[in-house]
Amino acid sequence: MTTNSVAAIILAAGKGTRMRSKRAKVLHELGGEPMIARAVRAVAALEPNPIVVVVGHQAREVEAAVKFPNARFALQEPQRGTGDGARCALEQLPANFTGDVLITYGDMPAIKSSTLRAFLDAHRKRGARLSFISIILEEPAAYGRVIRDTAGKVEKIVEFRDASPAERAFKEINTGCYIVDFELLRSALAELKPSNAQDEYYLTDIVAIARTRRETIEAWVADDPAEFAGINSREELANMEAEIRAAVNQKLMAAGVTMVDPASAYISEQAEIAPDCVIGPNVQILGACKLGEGVRIDGTAWLSNVTVGPRCHLKLGVRAEDCSIGEESEIGPFAHLRAGTELAGHNRIGNFVETKKARLGRGTKASHLSYLGDATIGDDTNIGCGVITVNYDGYDKHHTTIGDRCMVGCDTQLVAPVKVGSDVYVASGTTIIREVPDGALVMSHHPQREKPGWMATWRKRHNDSPDGSLKRNKDHQKRVAE
Repeated sequence: MTTNSVAAIILAAGKGTRMRSKRAKVLHELGGEPMIARAVRAVAALEPNPIVVVVGHQAREVEAAVKFPNARFALQEPQRGTGDGARCALEQLPANFTGDVLITYGDMPAIKSSTLRAFLDAHRKRGARLSFISIILEEPAAYGRVIRDTAGKVEKIVEFRDASPAERAFKEINTGCYIVDFELLRSALAELKPSNAQDEYYLTDIVAIARTRRETIEAWVADDPAEFAGINSREELANMEAEIRAAVNQKLMAAGVTMVDPASAYISEQAEIAPDCVIGPNVQILGACKLGEGVRIDGTAWLSNVTVGPRCHLKLGVRAEDCSIGEESEIGPFAHLRAGTELAGHNRIGNFVETKKARLGRGTKASHLSYLGDATIGDDTNIGCGVITVNYDGYDKHHTTIGDRCMVGCDTQLVAPVKVGSDVYVASGTTIIREVPDGALVMSHHPQREKPGWMATWRKRHNDSPDGSLKRNKDHQKRVAE
């Protein structure tokens, strides 16, 4: 380790009682991912080694949400304040570590990595052994106050509940983000005492300890207080979600994307949308979606991790996830593309068609009311109305293969595993249970039978006349009586 090394501690052990939830606070989602993931990603951009996440409530679930290779975890049980959490984290740092320790919070998901980098650079430039980020608020509410002496130097940080009326009048507050020399941090944490109204170990007390030791302390005043907003309630969660969504939409519109109603467009930060796309109202584009140039989404659509090729048209009510749609395809209305669907391009998936693990070749169409699951279909094949790949036998899923340039008639069932060759014509109402060779006509019709005069007998049984007038008269009398 060198003196330029930096480690990071992210405090994320609390339950968050004001969320009124069985889930740990940091597991609640923002922009389609747990807020802890956002908080860790901002820190990870500085390449600290290691990153120690302090967990407590629902520890395993929080650990699972942190998907960074050099992350370590420290269990704080019971939770007795931020200072106690930092002490737990020190146990995960290497014994020979020398350098600075950055401390942030898992419920502070709006902070930017660029801000943390500027903070770290300022700390080292000023030669401080302890620095923290402060902000100025006109209405500081219940945040901890930064108390300075007459010379303007930081004297201490006082939690609101422990502050005097004079101290509460200060407008500079502590955000809770620190950079501390490792040796100073370890020794200061050892001196902490729970001498406060909550009987907890406050991390803020290390400032007063460092002051007593005449260490160099710097309060780095950040420009944007919004970055340090914590999430403590459902209302705050919703407000930050709205801010994230508005920022994403503004960025996309500035890059050439049309939004019919930006207020109803929910688009993830990971989504990539090319210029000249048109996004209709009430559309959700989640995860790592990619939309090519000129894509049009009419509205009321839900997409998750979907790649859409250029000039595709997604009509009303389309749902698609974990799939790819080739260029110039037409989807919907009311189509459902499930995971594993691959459309090669120039495809038509019409109303009430469902696909799952289905690959459709270029130009292939399924215009309405079909289910295509566990299937590979070639180019320029037409799937008629009511066609079903019967892929499940009650225990296992089986595959269906259909070749190029086939005409599959309406109300056809393909009982998998089965293969249909190319240039095959499947007559309407056929049930296919074995392989069909190239170029064949296949059918499985039952003989048609007729019973002459049956309808007259049916009407007579119901006391109706051949022209239906008696039945209509009875219906009219019934309505009048009612």
